[in-house]
Amino acid sequence: MPTKNGYGYVTVCGGTILDNLWVLTAAHCLYKLQSYTNLARIVLGANRASQLGPDTQIRAIEEFIRHEHFEYETKKNDIALIRLNKPIEFNDYIQPGCLPPQSSNVSEMDDCHIVGWGVLQEEHYTLPSKTLKEARVEIINAKLCNDSNWYNGTIYDYNICAGYEQGGSDICQGDSGGPLMCKKERAALYYVFGVVSWGGICGKWHQNGVYTSVQHFEQWILNKINSSQGTTDDNKEKTSEETTKSYNEDTESKLAKINDILSDENTEYKTNRRKSVLKIRAARGKFNNMETSSRKITTGTMQQENTHSGWLASHAPSQLVFQVKAYILLIACLILMFLCL
Repeated sequence: MPTKNGYGYVTVCGGTILDNLWVLTAAHCLYKLQSYTNLARIVLGANRASQLGPDTQIRAIEEFIRHEHFEYETKKNDIALIRLNKPIEFNDYIQPGCLPPQSSNVSEMDDCHIVGWGVLQEEHYTLPSKTLKEARVEIINAKLCNDSNWYNGTIYDYNICAGYEQGGSDICQGDSGGPLMCKKERAALYYVFGVVSWGGICGKWHQNGVYTSVQHFEQWILNKINSSQGTTDDNKEKTSEETTKSYNEDTESKLAKINDILSDENTEYKTNRRKSVLKIRAARGKFNNMETSSRKITTGTMQQENTHSGWLASHAPSQLVFQVKAYILLIACLILMFLCL
């Protein structure tokens, strides 16, 4: 990607924090990353790419694990884990997401949101958004999504369809790996039900986003994290010690200047039917503080899911808006790749 000084940063994917060392993302985000692992960075707690505030944290990749049976062309088993080079320090703006209870049914969720830094107008091949965006979407019945004039049988039990049949708010390129967060209308907690995988043309009729089901792969996630220590196999691409050493002040300072760099770029994004894409509205309002300090992977139960404070939904709508936006900022993380041209 040409820039004024021959170096540049490009937004690659999003992800969800699972605990203080692990991030959940899509496997296709890491498909060609091995050559650039030592240059990739995970940016946490940022709202504006041009202003990495005091609460923002940057991490390098210690290792990444793609699903053993991931298929790039079909996006089958499109799920992966990233282990960070050092623990996250949780604060009011950086917190882990919650994995959904196995007993819950995503089709019964009536309050779902997506989030990301992806392009806003696919047709014009625009640059990634400089501000974190969010939008509300609806879960679409898989049978309907598999219709012959829709995705024609390419939706499987490990997929979730979400968006709008008629088009509208949707995922777009650059949002792959990010979360699909859902809850029941009067429930207190949002759970990460999906990982952005692929889709058709941004926001168009019968072209909605397709997500990897987190519930389908929840045991895989837990097993990989639990067995990570001391495990070396063909599905784990561990970075060398030089990867951590390359994480230096010079790189961090360049990341802080990402807005100036990207403003002079004319990057053309290639798209296809199975590339994830996202055309979503800007998050409105400021984020309030959240009091939580969990550093372990959290999985829910139906009892927790159905527990809520009556005033949350009926007497204080502003609190509900706060909760949605707080979770959006807290569990979304931006992967930036530093490319040498």
